[in-house]
Amino acid sequence: MTSLLRKSMTQFILCIAVLFALAAPAFYYLTKNYYAEDMEDLIEAVKSGESLPAFDLEEDIVTGIMLQYILITVLLSVGVVLTMRVVSKNLWRPFEATLRSIEPFKLEQAKLIELPKTDIKEFAELNESLQRLMKKNIDSYQAQKEFTENASHELQTPIAIFQAKLELLMQQPELTAEQAEIIQDLFHMISRLSRLNRNLLLLAKIDNEQFDTRECIRLDTFIDNLLPLLESISGHLHIIRQYSPQPLYVQANSALLESMMSNLIVNAVRHCNENGKITICIGAGTLYISNTSDEPKLSGQHIFDRFYRPTQKKGGNGLGLAIVKAICDYHGWSVEYQYHEGIHSFIIRFV
Repeated sequence: MTSLLRKSMTQFILCIAVLFALAAPAFYYLTKNYYAEDMEDLIEAVKSGESLPAFDLEEDIVTGIMLQYILITVLLSVGVVLTMRVVSKNLWRPFEATLRSIEPFKLEQAKLIELPKTDIKEFAELNESLQRLMKKNIDSYQAQKEFTENASHELQTPIAIFQAKLELLMQQPELTAEQAEIIQDLFHMISRLSRLNRNLLLLAKIDNEQFDTRECIRLDTFIDNLLPLLESISGHLHIIRQYSPQPLYVQANSALLESMMSNLIVNAVRHCNENGKITICIGAGTLYISNTSDEPKLSGQHIFDRFYRPTQKKGGNGLGLAIVKAICDYHGWSVEYQYHEGIHSFIIRFV
């Protein structure tokens, strides 16, 4: 196996040697017409005993040397250019092949990519390092995936048991009002912990790109199918639908899309003022969800941060909008927050 430097130098020397071999007739012509010509005339005159002819040997030698210098410079320049453009391109072809090979690599596929073989030492070492790195990342990804799934399962079981025990306690006839209130508080806390566990697991799965199934979904029909659930969440609030005549189709994972819509509606309900309204608008490649509210404008810089809660007066665990942002990023969509005259709006742009 040869190093890149040694192979480059070898091919450069071979290129120069070939160029000089091809230029041999030019050197012969210069030698014959500038050096040898006057010397032949001088030798012939001496042999024949004739008087020496008039010639300028110094001028011919200087001219010949300069022409040879120019020729050598041109040959070296052409050799350098050929080495940089042609030879180097061939030498770096295995590196470019490696780049093309690793472009489709995805951790969630858990499959090592076969990198092209090469006889250049540096590129072979690069391929070996990449193989080790990909294998290490795949192992880490699998371990993280198993951990999140196992952790969620192990947490959900005691949470469910705890909820069942609390329900049994609530049914005891000898409970006092104070005890019932304490149990009710514990029930609310364990329900919140269960939702938090599910949301954290969902974020982990999105980050690990475990939702690889996508389908073409007509957005207005999808929302209409969710409307009974959304109206049950909204309670006494009025949901207004404004759909564009041109239907909007999106490539999305249906479970994630449902989660995104639910979190947006829950957020709108939670922060909407009494007897306010929630608007769902579908435009050209865009989804708007807005709600009326007496609350001031939220921080556009932190609103999608995990566990960001501008006020403690409302419920929630601060993960709803973070989930919305993660789902949009996963699908390649953009989401932004706007506020105008008491109306809070979230805009999803489907790219």
